[in-house]
Amino acid sequence: MKIETINDAFIAMAHLCEPGDELINKKLASGISPNQVLDMLGSKGFPQRDHVAFTRRFERFDLGAELDFAHQIGARILTRDQEGWPTQLQALGTKQPWALWAMGSIDFRVIALSSVTIVGTRACTPYGAAISGQWAAELGAWGTHVFSGGAIGVDSCVHKGALRAGTPTVSVLASGVHARYPSSNEYLFAQILENGAIVSESPPREPAHKRRFLARNRILAGLTKATCVIEATDRSGTSSTAREALKMNRIVAGVPGSIHAPTSLGVNTLLKHADVHLVTSAADLQELVTGFNPREGLFKGAATRDHQRNSRANWRALSASDYEVWELLPTRGGMGVDSLAEKTGRSRLDLLARLSELRMTGFASTVEGLWSKSK
Repeated sequence: MKIETINDAFIAMAHLCEPGDELINKKLASGISPNQVLDMLGSKGFPQRDHVAFTRRFERFDLGAELDFAHQIGARILTRDQEGWPTQLQALGTKQPWALWAMGSIDFRVIALSSVTIVGTRACTPYGAAISGQWAAELGAWGTHVFSGGAIGVDSCVHKGALRAGTPTVSVLASGVHARYPSSNEYLFAQILENGAIVSESPPREPAHKRRFLARNRILAGLTKATCVIEATDRSGTSSTAREALKMNRIVAGVPGSIHAPTSLGVNTLLKHADVHLVTSAADLQELVTGFNPREGLFKGAATRDHQRNSRANWRALSASDYEVWELLPTRGGMGVDSLAEKTGRSRLDLLARLSELRMTGFASTVEGLWSKSK
């Protein structure tokens, strides 16, 4: 099948090549177009590749059928060159994914702007499980959404905690969004689809392979503002998410554990890094992400408070839509998103995006899901 547009070429590459292929990404970074890369893969112009095998796969590949299948299951496809591509992933440089498939009831790109990634070991202890679920629920109540990887252990507890609190959560998978892994979490994935989203750089029917988990971790780190690790063993793949976040100068935090617990060895080692924050509560993590400590009701440092005051003085710079939402917010007490939706006629998704932007620019604050003008 002939591949004509750049969009189609990126989608074909995602189907025919392994995620994060360094050699391909270097070619793209040098200015070679995705279409040319595909041509080179099927010829002798691409070193260290089995061109015959690739050519056979390419000849069997049916782009139209794959696009139809994605449409049938309700998956949206985004590619690198498209308008609406998550710009925060550009921090990955040459390691940016070529395409993303997404399913669910929300637009993951919107809530990613006010989200934190929480990951940890599959063999988590009751301590790690309890923290994961509780923190996800508390963060959601304060307006900070949680992303994780959908695996058993800490990841599952994170998603379940958010869902119990009624807040959206996003799972970034190492498998395709249709061949969801692990299959034992299918009921959980169904709940996430109803109140959140599932995202993957692998095509919908692709199974999870070992190397795809490490590749997936860079996307988890790239989409959100911060990464927090709750329990990780010595050589845990979970720690790679934190390392990817550090490379992008994102906030990285870890929850300390017993020096005698194998499940805490990886986190305790991570905490020795000068740029990794030690956190012992969801409020600590919320403060790192937003500058606001919901337990103390204080912004972090005088400089942050000055920034908030200066930002609020420029309310005339708000867009008409943002101003409409901001004007409705009370100065005392708070207002829930549902109440704002009734007054404005806007969707919850649109309001969450605008409220997150207002919070990040110092115009609004949130405590336990209630929004108000910043003091």
